[in-house]
This record gives sequence, C-alpha cells and structure tokens, in this order.
Amino acid sequence: MKKIEKVKVESFVKWEMEPDAYSLCHVSLGPDGEVCLLLASSIPELIDGSFAPTRTDEAITYKALMIKDGELSETTIPKQKWNYHFLQPLGEDQLLLACARSINYGGGQVDENARVFDRDGNFIRSFCLGDGIGHLYTTGDGEIWTGYYDEGIFGNNGWDDPIGKDGLICWDGFGHMLEKHEQPEDHFISDCYALNVAADDEVWFYFYTDFHIGKRRNGKTEYFIPNINGATAFAVHGELLLSTGGYEGHDRFYLFEKNASRYRRLKEIVFVNSSGKKLKPLFTSARGSKILLQCESASYLFDLKSLAADQ
Repeated sequence: MKKIEKVKVESFVKWEMEPDAYSLCHVSLGPDGEVCLLLASSIPELIDGSFAPTRTDEAITYKALMIKDGELSETTIPKQKWNYHFLQPLGEDQLLLACARSINYGGGQVDENARVFDRDGNFIRSFCLGDGIGHLYTTGDGEIWTGYYDEGIFGNNGWDDPIGKDGLICWDGFGHMLEKHEQPEDHFISDCYALNVAADDEVWFYFYTDFHIGKRRNGKTEYFIPNINGATAFAVHGELLLSTGGYEGHDRFYLFEKNASRYRRLKEIVFVNSSGKKLKPLFTSARGSKILLQCESASYLFDLKSLAADQ
C-alpha cells in the first residue's frame, strides 16, 4: 500500500482581490453544502499580539458570500463595530455572524457576541454564546453548535462561571441552550480542536488533552482514538477519516480507517491543483465527508467518498 498518494482537486472559485480590498477572515461549509466566506474591510489587531478584541474602534464593513450549486450570493453588512470570526446560514433566510470572544462586565452585562441578520444585511437580534469559541456551525434545522477552547472552558474576560465550560454546546437560533457535552472525567474537553457537524442529528468533535474523537447522536456520545495529535479539521465517511496533519503540519493530510474504537493511519494524502502543485490552505473546514481547502487565490472542495472505493 502506498504511504503517500497525490490527489488532484480542481478549484471551484478563483480569487483576484485588489491589495486594498476586503480581507478574507473566515471560511466554512454550511449545512446544505454551501461555501461560506466572510470578508472584512479591515481586520482588527490583536490585543497584546495575542487576544482578539470583541469590539472595534472603527466601523468595519463585512461581506458575507455564499456559494451553492455554482451560484454566488452576496450580503453587505456595513458599519459594524464587532470583530466577527464566524459566518453561517441560519435557516433559509438569515445569517449568523459571531465573535469568538465575549466579555462579562458583571451585573448581568455581557457581550452578546452572536448577531443575526437577514439576507439584505439588516440586523434582527443578538444573544450571547459565551467566550472562547473555537468552532461554530449551524444545522439545516436552525440549530447552532459551538466548540470552545481553553479560555472559554476554564474562564477569562470576567467569566468566573464560563458558558463554555462543557466544551461543546448546541443552541437554538435564539441562543437558548439545547444540549451540551457531559464532560466525563475520562473524556474531558480542555480544548475543542476540531468540529464536524455531519448532519442535523450527528456531530463529531476532536479534543485536547487526550486527542480523542467523539461522535454524538441523540444526546449520547461514542469515543474513538485516532493516531493524530493537534488536528484542526477532519472529514468522515463510513470507516474512513481524513484529518489535517496537526502538529506534523496543518497543510498535511492523513487518511485513517477505523478498527473497533481506534483509527489506523493508512497513508498521507497530498492535495495538488490541476498543475500538480501542492495546495497549502490558509483555512480548512469540514462537514461530513467534505473538506474545504481555502488557498490564497482559490477555493477547493474534496469529498472523502471518492477515496472509499480504493480502500
């Protein structure tokens, strides 16, 4: 069996952005297979070089782009003083933009860091999803899954009792908590490294410190042990798992096959473009069997199902 396999993928969008134009700040896959791209007229500097601010001094204009079945829709959201990190569709006619951080000022005053807009860019409502959001995906039936990193789990920004202390939470479209990870001692989420909302009733997550994978359905979770540390995205199909390389390199990809409760590494996958040049994605997002590779000037989409017949 080959240890390294080159896989050619074609770009479905090519980008030619002017140097002073909008910057791409988030890319993800939506619940109906749409590609969601969030662009900003400027990106705020990190506080002390490490921490993302929740609000901005200067107003930012955002563009929410949705690509589905080859059709592009664009929504402009102007004059925002929020530092948005996530974009997902919410139902058929709304958009959810969210900031990864939320400050608790005390006395019941908190940053409502999730904000809902219509497809014309009009603000509808806001609510708080907690601090330290590392991953955010919506479902086809309008629910929201959030995975948290360590500051959102153990507390910072004034949160003595963090909303994200369970590491993984499901919300309705109005910010009401529906379910959460139970945080069992032997599968405690200290940092949700990757999240894959495969279907409305199925979510996969990969977490530190054990670097195990959880598969949650109907309020119950199964756990698996992959042979990878530090991965940030993964696709799943049947017994196969395709993961970023983690600490071995986030532009590397590995194919695994499940055997009982463990995943066995089969080979390294090297994605190349039509010219045979290796892809080095800036953003990677996965849903179910599909993984989105966002490079500097083009977007690529790969479906793990295409490898299933070869195994």
